[in-house]
Amino acid sequence: MKMLLIMWLLNAVLIFFTTSVYGYNGIHGIEEGGIQSNELDKPIPMEEAHGVLGKKKGLPCNIIPRDRQDAVAMVLWFKESIGEPLYSFDVRGRTFKDAKLWSSPTVFGNRAFFRASTNPATLVIDNIQQADEGVYRCRVDFKNSPTRNSKVNFTVIVPPEKIHIYDDKRIDKSVLLGPYNEGSDVSLLCEVRGGRPRPRVIWFLENTVIDDSFENRSDGVVVNHLTFPNVGRQHLHARLICQATNNNIVPPETKAVVLDINLKPQSVSILTKEKHVSADKRYEVECRTSGSRPDAVITWWKGSRPVKRLAKNFSEQNNQSLSILNFVPVIDDDGKYLTCRAENPTIPDSALEDKWRLNVHYVPVVTLKMGSTLNPEDIKEGDDVYFECNIRANPKAYKLSWFHNNAEIFQNVTGGIILSDQSLVLQNVIRSTAGEYTCIAANSEGRGSSNPVKLIVKYAPVCIQEREEVYGALKQETVTLRCRVDANPPVAAFHWTFNNSGDQTDVSSEKYTNEVTSSRLNYTPNTDLEYGTLLCYGENEIGKQKEPCVFQVVIAGRPSQLQNCSILNQTTNSLQVECVEGYDGGLTQSFEMEVFELPSLKSRFNLTTYKAPIFVADGLDPGTSYRIMLYAVNKKGRSDATLIDPVTFKGVAKLQGSTASMSISPLIMGLLGTAGILAMIVCLVLVALCRKHYARPCHRPDANSTKHVPMEAVINADDLIVDGSITGVRTPNSSIEHTITAEAIRNGNTIEATDPDIIRNQYERRPLHGFMKVYEYEPPGCREDDDQEDEGEGYAFKHVAKEIHAPNQTIYRSLQRPNRMSPNNPVLITGSQTLTHKYRGPEVVTTSNRIQESCI
Repeated sequence: MKMLLIMWLLNAVLIFFTTSVYGYNGIHGIEEGGIQSNELDKPIPMEEAHGVLGKKKGLPCNIIPRDRQDAVAMVLWFKESIGEPLYSFDVRGRTFKDAKLWSSPTVFGNRAFFRASTNPATLVIDNIQQADEGVYRCRVDFKNSPTRNSKVNFTVIVPPEKIHIYDDKRIDKSVLLGPYNEGSDVSLLCEVRGGRPRPRVIWFLENTVIDDSFENRSDGVVVNHLTFPNVGRQHLHARLICQATNNNIVPPETKAVVLDINLKPQSVSILTKEKHVSADKRYEVECRTSGSRPDAVITWWKGSRPVKRLAKNFSEQNNQSLSILNFVPVIDDDGKYLTCRAENPTIPDSALEDKWRLNVHYVPVVTLKMGSTLNPEDIKEGDDVYFECNIRANPKAYKLSWFHNNAEIFQNVTGGIILSDQSLVLQNVIRSTAGEYTCIAANSEGRGSSNPVKLIVKYAPVCIQEREEVYGALKQETVTLRCRVDANPPVAAFHWTFNNSGDQTDVSSEKYTNEVTSSRLNYTPNTDLEYGTLLCYGENEIGKQKEPCVFQVVIAGRPSQLQNCSILNQTTNSLQVECVEGYDGGLTQSFEMEVFELPSLKSRFNLTTYKAPIFVADGLDPGTSYRIMLYAVNKKGRSDATLIDPVTFKGVAKLQGSTASMSISPLIMGLLGTAGILAMIVCLVLVALCRKHYARPCHRPDANSTKHVPMEAVINADDLIVDGSITGVRTPNSSIEHTITAEAIRNGNTIEATDPDIIRNQYERRPLHGFMKVYEYEPPGCREDDDQEDEGEGYAFKHVAKEIHAPNQTIYRSLQRPNRMSPNNPVLITGSQTLTHKYRGPEVVTTSNRIQESCI
C-alpha cells in the first residue's frame, strides 16, 4: 500500500513538472512514453452531445477542483482520432481572463473558444462541420490535485434541404396552388432531400395534421403524397403545409400552399392616366374591370398600402364594375404606383391590377446639413467646413442658391468659397464666417428653402476697438479704460501690462475688474513715469489674444493748431475749407470755423464738426471779403486760431448807399480795345530798349563789389507786411506802392557773389497751393535815375505784378545776393513768413522762400 502511494506521488510530481516545463507537448510525450497516473487508469465518464450543421454547440468539461484551495493549471482537449491536443487553455501564473489560448489550425482554428465561466465549462464550436463529429476528451490539470479526464460523444445533425411541392402533373406548386374548381380533388406531392438522420415529412391543413405517412426512398429522398378530395368553399384561402424535421434543436423546414377556387376577373384598366400631376391638387381617377364571377371587388393601392374611403364603386351591365377615386397626390407619391385591383373574393391570389406610375411635380424639398465628418461643436478659425444640400425635386431643380445670414453667397475660390454641385465648401473660416446658412432650390413649381444650419466658429479673443485709444489725464486724475473683446467661447481671463520707456510691467489683478466680454481698469497717473502705454490681453480655451487692446495715457492739454488749411471748391457765394488736424491733446476733439465779414468783422457763420476738419459755408455775398478763423477744441480748451484772411468772392462789390448803373456803349468798348493795343506796343518798345541799355555791365566804376541785402532789411522794410501765420495769408492794407531803399540796408556786409548767404527757415511748412509775387530789383546804376547821385548804395524793389501758381514743395527761406556778372536778375520773395506787397488789387500769396536778384 505504501509503495503504491509513493508511486502515485512520484507520477503526479512528474506530470506537474512536465506540464510546467514542456507544456501540453511534454505531457503528450509522457503519455506516449507510457507514464500515466492512477487517475487515467480509471474508467472515463462519457456524455452525449448533439449539434446541427452550420450552427453552434458547446462541449461540456468539469474544471471545478475537488479541493477549494486548489486551482486549474491547464485544460487540454483531445479527439480520439487525433493523437495530439487540438485545444489548450493555459492559466499557469495567470487568471481566467488572461489565460493563454491555443487552437489547432488544422482542426478548429478560430471556430473554437473555451468558456471557463460557465458550469460546467464548455468548449464552444462555431459553424459546426460534419468532420467535427467524434469522441472528445477533456483533460484538466490542477495545481495540487490529480489530473481529471472526461469524454464527450459529439454527434453532428444535418438538417433537410429545401422542400418542393408538386401536383400530379409534376408541376411545381410552391407559389400558387390552383386554381381548382369547387368539389374537385387536390393531389400534391411533398419531396424533401438531404438530412441526417432522415427527416419526418408531414402534411398540415392550417394547424391540423392530415397526413403523416412518408416514404424513405433509396435515392435519399423522403416523400409524402397527399390526396385532398372534394375541396369546397370552406377550403377557400386554406393553407396546406408540408413540414420536414429531424431534430428538436432548430425549427423544422416548412412549405405552405393556398387553395385557389372559382373564377378570376378577366380585365382591369385605369381610364385616366395623365403624364404628370401637381402635389396637393385634387384629381378624379376612374377604373373599370370585367369577367369576374361573382363581381369583382375593386380596391385602390398606393404603393403597398391601400387607399381607403376615397373611392366610390358602381356595378354596370355585362358583368362590369366601375370605381372612381377622389385623389390628392402628395410629395411622397412621386414615383409610386397607383394601382387599381380587381379581385374575386372567393379566389385566393386572383387579383388583376392596372398600375399608373405617378409623376408628381412639387416645389423642391431642401434639407441642409453639415458635413458628416465634422463636429459642429469644435470648429475653430482656420478650419475647413463644408455643407451638403440635399434636394428632392420634380422636375429637377434648375437653380441652387446659398445664403449666409440671408445674404446670398457666390463662388470665390480665392476667398475660400467653393460651390460644387450640391455642396458648399468654406476654407480657412474666420469668425465672420459664423452664422446661419441655408440653401434654396428652384424649379418650375416654385422655390424651396432648407432648414437653417448654424455655424459656430471658435476663435481667440480679438479687440473690438479698431485702433489704439488715447486718454489724456492730469496727474492724480483717474481715467477709466475699458478693454472690450470679442471671443468664442467667452473670455476666461484678462491680463493688463504697462509699458513706459521700454520697461513692461504687469498690472495687478486687483486694479481691474473683469466682466463677461470686457475688463475695466481705473488708472491714475501720479508721476511722469506713469504716463505710457497700457496693453490688455484676453484669453479663452482657444488661446491668448494675439493683438492686444492698446491704450495710451498722456498728459492732457489743449489741442494743437489746425495745419495746412486750404480753400477748395470756391464759387461766387460758397466755399469749402479743409485742414489737417494736429495733436488732440489726449482728448476727443471737435473743430470750429468762424467767418467774419471785412472790414466790419461782423460774424456770418459759426460751424462745428466732430469727424474731420472739413467745413462748407454757403450763402456768402459776392464781391465781399471775409476773414476765416479755424480752431480745434477739446475739454481742456480751444487751440490757437488758424487764420485765412482775406477771402474775396468774385462779383459786383457791395456799395454803400444807392448804386447807379451805367451802360457801356460800343464806342467806349472800342476805345478801350485800342488803348490796350497801344499799351502793349509801348511795353514791347520798352522791353527792347531795356535789353539794349543793359547790354553793358551794370555797376559803378568806383564800386568793387555789390552790397549784400540782409534778411533783416527785407523783413523790417516799411513797405512790406510780414505775416507769421501758417497759412501765409494777410489782409491787404492801403494801396500805397512801397519800395525798399538803400537806407534800409546801409549796414549790410559785402559778400562775394559766388558765395551766397543762405538763411535757414526756423519753421517747416507743409505743402500747399498758392501764388507768388515777383518784384523787380534794380541794383544801383541800373535804375532809370542812374544819372542822379545816390546818398549810398541800395536796392529797390518794384512790383512786377506776376501771379505764379507754386507747386507743393518743402518750404525754406534764403536770401541770395545779386550776381555781379548778371546784374539783371529778378528778385523772388517767398517764405513761411509771407511778404505781402501793399497795392490795389487782390491778395497774392507766396510759397517759396528763395530770394533771387536780377535786372529782368
